[in-house]
Amino acid sequence: MELQEYQARSIIKEINQVLPQKINLMNKQGIIIASSDPARINTYHGGAARIIQEGLDELRIAYDNEIPGTKTGTNFMLKVEGEPIGVLGITGEYDVILPLANVIRKMTELLVYQQENDKMQSNLRYQQSLFFTELLNHSEGFFTEEQIERGRSIGIDIQLTRRILAVDLANRDKELLSQRQDLFNTLEAFAQQKDSSCCCTITNQIMVFFSSFADKEQLRAFAKELQSYAHNQGWDICIGIDGGVEDNSYLSEAFKQAKKALQSCHRKGNVSIKSYDEINMEIFADDIPLVVKKAYVKKIFKGYSRQELADAIATLECFFEHDGSITKTAEALYIHKNTLQQHLKRIYSRTGYDPRSIRNSAVFYLVMYFYQDI
Repeated sequence: MELQEYQARSIIKEINQVLPQKINLMNKQGIIIASSDPARINTYHGGAARIIQEGLDELRIAYDNEIPGTKTGTNFMLKVEGEPIGVLGITGEYDVILPLANVIRKMTELLVYQQENDKMQSNLRYQQSLFFTELLNHSEGFFTEEQIERGRSIGIDIQLTRRILAVDLANRDKELLSQRQDLFNTLEAFAQQKDSSCCCTITNQIMVFFSSFADKEQLRAFAKELQSYAHNQGWDICIGIDGGVEDNSYLSEAFKQAKKALQSCHRKGNVSIKSYDEINMEIFADDIPLVVKKAYVKKIFKGYSRQELADAIATLECFFEHDGSITKTAEALYIHKNTLQQHLKRIYSRTGYDPRSIRNSAVFYLVMYFYQDI
């Protein structure tokens, strides 16, 4: 471990905001890498080199250039967890700087330790993210002794039975999307309070939670707690839950299931938590190319303008939402029953398919589903 330039610059800035003394930070080669005096940066400090070479705890300099590159002051060995990382130099008379020396030294060591710890944590998260990405893409052949040990080395037990929740912001406003990482960090900490074995990652901009809750009701309760907590923090989220797979070697399939359930939440708009077991058409319809969906909608509603199509879809969605009840649909649309009947008859005459016919209901259900995608 060695004091880095970016760390040293940050430390000098922090210290000089509260203390007036001129301070130098040197690396283990004796080069000044940060200083209150910019002119001294990248110059050789013989005193620092001697401290490192001889393992001295401190070295006083009585007059300028007593040792090449030095000025009157005191230089202190810097250590993190017992390992030398560099040297701190404070310019001035020993009796004047001594009361501050240990404080500055400790502050410097703590700042370096914190920065190194943050760096290690960041690297750990990166390694975990890579691990989860591989697991979600290739779970079928993933469970080898080598991968199990690799998981253990970064704090992941892949042999523990997992269920997957796919989480995303309900509102995909650009400003909110930029906060996705903050939301993920917040939810991850909360999730691990509720499920100590829960592992989390982000892949393809979807937050993925690997829960150890296997029971369906327990998992849904967990999802509701996540949603409620996010809402209290100012975020509304949608959650897709897998349908349950045989074992962890099928986690790739479980992730696909959770994503389909999540997409269904986005499509419906009025449902924010959904399990793969609850979806129907989404199982296959999401695999249909968008160009095919557009062609199908255009075929059924041939000759409709964009606004006419939007109005017809809105009417049909409300009609099917109320199970074909003319009275309830008219009330929901704030129109007279006769007016609604006229709208439905107009759709029949222009498309050739009657919305009131059970036989034709599947046609319009597909159109509504595809329309939401396009």
